[in-house]
This record gives sequence, structure tokens and C-alpha cells, in this order.
Amino acid sequence: MKKKLFIILSLIVPLVSMSVQAQPSAAKQKLLKLKTYKTGGELLSSSYACIIDKDGTTLSAWTPFVGADSAVVTDASGRSYRVAKIIGANELYNIARFEVSGVPATLQIALAKSAPSASSSLWVMTDSPVKTTLLRTEKFMEKYNFYVLNTNSTLNADKTTYPDGSPVVTDKGELVGMYNNGVSVLSATDYNYGKELQPNAFSGKDPTLRQTSIRKALPNDYKSAQVALMMLADGRKSDFMDAARDFIKMFPKQNDGYSSLANSYLSDGNVAEADKLLQQAIANATDKGEAHYNYSRAIWQKVAMQPEPPYGDWTFDKAMTEADAAYKIDPQPAYDEMKAKIDYGKGNYQAAYDKFIGLTKTSLRNPELYLEAAQSKEHLNAPDAEILSLLDSAVAVCDTPYTSIAAPFFYARGNQYAKMGRYRDATFDLYRYELLSNSIQSVDFYYNREQMEMKARLYKYAIDDINRALLLDTKNAMLWCEKANVHMRVNQLDDALRSADEALKLDDSASAAYIIKGIVQCEKGNKTDGLANLEKAKTLGDTQADTFIKKYK
Repeated sequence: MKKKLFIILSLIVPLVSMSVQAQPSAAKQKLLKLKTYKTGGELLSSSYACIIDKDGTTLSAWTPFVGADSAVVTDASGRSYRVAKIIGANELYNIARFEVSGVPATLQIALAKSAPSASSSLWVMTDSPVKTTLLRTEKFMEKYNFYVLNTNSTLNADKTTYPDGSPVVTDKGELVGMYNNGVSVLSATDYNYGKELQPNAFSGKDPTLRQTSIRKALPNDYKSAQVALMMLADGRKSDFMDAARDFIKMFPKQNDGYSSLANSYLSDGNVAEADKLLQQAIANATDKGEAHYNYSRAIWQKVAMQPEPPYGDWTFDKAMTEADAAYKIDPQPAYDEMKAKIDYGKGNYQAAYDKFIGLTKTSLRNPELYLEAAQSKEHLNAPDAEILSLLDSAVAVCDTPYTSIAAPFFYARGNQYAKMGRYRDATFDLYRYELLSNSIQSVDFYYNREQMEMKARLYKYAIDDINRALLLDTKNAMLWCEKANVHMRVNQLDDALRSADEALKLDDSASAAYIIKGIVQCEKGNKTDGLANLEKAKTLGDTQADTFIKKYK
């Protein structure tokens, strides 16, 4: 009996061994676990993925990325790698293509070179691979295969263990497609379809890709990559900097990546890294003139706008040397304008003016040149009329209909009008500025415009502006005093009294509030309280109080 049992077992063991060997163990060793995370690091979703080339290009389902802020993949040995960027995705086929950082080429899965035939064995690869068979193959987009799998009770019953995006492989472990447990059928989408998932200039605005915060890859075309990099500037700074690094690797002879990354370093105060990048651009880029110009502009910005702490040989003279080098290589007006800006920064206002005004007669002619010329003239103590004429020219050459680009020129002219005592003109220009800016302005802006409106006797506008200022700073006693003053000027005495009281609640030493309250009370016939408030203002040192005390006694 024992002998028979041994014979039976000896027959069974090889069969079990053959079953284990039949599993695509090589594919399982290259299976990746995908985990996506929300902002803050909370786990969002888990699935599977596989690497399809030596560059770390990876395929999985798209759904795990919806709402994700970051993602990692983990290999069979437990090593994790960051998902660096999304290359493309399609919601209909629930497939995503992305790049993983630092992944070894040995993790690339073998790819099936031809489509499997009907009834072929296929495996849905997870931690517990499941064998199924191919029912039929359908075509989509005329060149890709859609593999319909036979019904499988295990796969049907457990979508969590066998999620969409799991690799589907042959008995040899070669990738056929990405698993999808549809409503009516089990299927796999041809891995070759991943080639369609390419980035473009507007990937950052794509409705599907915007469902994840993970950075979008740059397209391979230079012009498209330029646009994509520019659009990434509005997103996370770390993503933009990573994209700029990619740009440099992809287009090492172009200046865009170097200058973009250098500007990011400068905004962080890392001048040394910016300096290194800009010198690399001069060494590597094809357009040497632009490279020298970018270097000059970066130095000028640092010295003019953030002079402290100084850095090495970054001076206006160094900026001028680089601008001269750019102009010598390619005498563009923009490079000459850079030289004018540097002259202005050095205090050479006449030289700066001459360059700015000369450039208005070139193809560069734009409103900035007239504004810069006006600012130079102001430092040269030119007559107000001459400065205003230049600012009129700045507004005149703005494109119409006016856009936000024209806003700064109306602002500059408005302030010049105010300086000249033309307060109505000043007010109207500042309203144009606000309208074109399409944004809420600062407390100081509304207060200063209110002061102009008072001088122009535009009292209704003045009340509106002081109210706008108070909406932004309700705890400012000085603004409440000014509001009380405006109301008093237009004989809105009750409003003036309430505003003065609000000022005193915030600051009981606000002498202006006591004066306004005292005047209003006297005007309303309450001289006892009114004179008492005027006396209070006098004790606080307000010299105006005596005049009103004498008037109402």
C-alpha cells in the first residue's frame, strides 16, 4: 500500500512542479506595485505597473492617478522609485504612461512581438497571478489590438486583488497589454497603444491630465516644449525646475532651459547655481548672443533689485560687459535696451535717456521705452510737461483695445498728473489702471486715489474709495478718520459722526476723530459735547483745535 502511495505521489509532484514552472516567473520578478498619494501623503490608491523600455517608461491604469499629488512604484525586492512625470493618459481605455526616476534597466518587462492567437494562455499579473485564455482579438484605431479574455470567476469576483492596469503576459512572460475588468467583459488593451500617449505643448491644460498634480512631461518638439515649459511656470516651483532640467537635457544647445532654471535659482537667492547655469549656456548654446544677454539681464536684475548681499563679480559693469558681448555678436535692439537699463542703474541718466529714446525709432518701439525715458528725465529734473509728453507717448503706442499690458502706463501717467495738480485726469487714469489690472488693489492705492478725488472735488468717488480701503483694513483708525472727514465735507453729518466714533473705538488718542466729532456736534447744535471734544483734541496736541474752539464758542 505504501509503495502504491509513493508511486501516486511521485506522479503528482512532477505535475505540481510543471504547474509552477508554467507561471511566468520572470514577469512576476519585474512586476511593480504602484501606490499613489494625496497631498499630505495620505494613500490614495494601489495598483500594478510595468516598465516597457530602458528609459523608465511605465504603463498602468489611469484611475489610480486621479486626485494624486505623488506616486511611487516598488519592485519585487522592495525598492521604491518616484514617479517623476506623467507622459500621457486616456480615460476611455484607462491607461497611463509615465516615467519613473532612477529605475534600473533590468526591470524592463519583455514585450510580445506579435499578438497571441485565439485560445492562447494569458496571465493577469499581480501578487497572485491568474491564468486565463484569449477569447478573441479586436482592432481599434486600425492598428492596435483589444484582447477579449474568457470569463474567469476569480478575476470577476475580486477586482481589488486584480485591479485595472495589471500587466497581461504570455506563458513566456512577454507583455501583451494592460488588464481591464469592464462591465461586461474582461480584456487587455494592447501595450503598443501607449505610444499614442505623447505629451504636447498644452498637456498642462489637458482636462484628463489635470486630474493629477504630478508633473507633465515635456514634448519632444522644441517649439512645443518651449510652450509647455512656459505654462508650467504657473504651477509648483519644484515641478517647473524639474521641467527646466529636462529641457536642458533634451535641448542642450537652446537657452530656454538654462535661463528658466537660473531665474528660479535667483528667486531662491542661490546666485552661485544661477551663475553656473548661465555660464554653461554661453559654453553650450548655439545662440551665443542670447546666452550673453540672459547672463547680463540676470546680473542686472540681481544688482538693481536685490543688491544685498552682493555676489562675486556681479556688478553693473559685469552686466554691461555681457550686454556688450551680446550686441557685438548680434546687434539686436533688445540688447541695446539692456545697456540702457544698466546705464540707468549706474545713474548715467542722460546716457540711458539717449539710448531709450533712440530705440523708439527702431523696430523695438514699445511703451516701455517711453516710460523708461520718462523715468530718466525725471532723474534729470526735466520739466513736468516734458515728462508727461513721454508718458502720453507710452500710452499712445499701447495696443488697442487696451489690455492688462497697458495698465502700468496709465498708472505712471496718473501719478504724473497728480504731481502736476491735474487731479481729475489723475483719477481717471488710475481708474483705467484698476480696470485693466482686473484685480483688487492695495489699501494705499485706494487711499491715495481718494486723496486725489478730494482735491478734484469728486466726493462721491472719494467716499467709494475710502470705503474700499476700509473693506481691506477695517481696524485702521486713520482710515475711519478720513471717512469721517469726507462725509463731513459733503454734509453727511450722521455718517461722519459714526465714522469718527469707529475711529475712537480703535484709537482713543486719534485727535482728528475728536476734531471731526466736535465740529459735527457743534453743527448739529450740541455745542457742549462738541466743544468738549475739541478741547480733548487740543490736549492731544492738535493745533487745529483752537481755530474751531474760537469759531463755536
